[in-house]
Amino acid sequence: MKLPLETERLWIQLFRLEDAERLHIVFSDPEVMARIRAGPSPSIEVTRQRLARIMEHQDKNGFSMWALIEKGSGVLIGDCGLILVEWRGPEVELAYEIGRAFWGKGYATEAARACLRFGFENLKLSRIIALTDADHLASRRVIEKIGMKNDGIVHYYGRSLVQYSATKPNSESAQLSLS
Repeated sequence: MKLPLETERLWIQLFRLEDAERLHIVFSDPEVMARIRAGPSPSIEVTRQRLARIMEHQDKNGFSMWALIEKGSGVLIGDCGLILVEWRGPEVELAYEIGRAFWGKGYATEAARACLRFGFENLKLSRIIALTDADHLASRRVIEKIGMKNDGIVHYYGRSLVQYSATKPNSESAQLSLS
């Protein structure tokens, strides 16, 4: 399995510079970005800077946030991927942002499952975490659906968050819902 990843309804692929305008629809939405420390992008230029940072992370580390393209429409609906926690690590975090028009359709779960699998199978990571606010029940459901385990409260990104984790499943006892 390599990029682009294909799921039932999504293409998960590297970002391109020309994705900035569509990504800005997601990144400028205050509801989508309410729980992201940087907040919503106030301009397309800020979104371009964020996209450049994502692309630089990919070049430097071999993984990052990736574009989510809805197969049926060809529309970029958000991003999902693996990043170094706080952009410096050493922990690797599974993260996602989905455009509001696409909430409640299972896209976050579908993308998160594929990215988690990619992290273990292709990147050979032994452990991946996910972080969310304790009261962000929708995000917690996504993380739990893909089989990640609640580790309790941690402090990252300047606030207290619930940390979930998954370790690379062995062939005999796959703890995760990767398929």
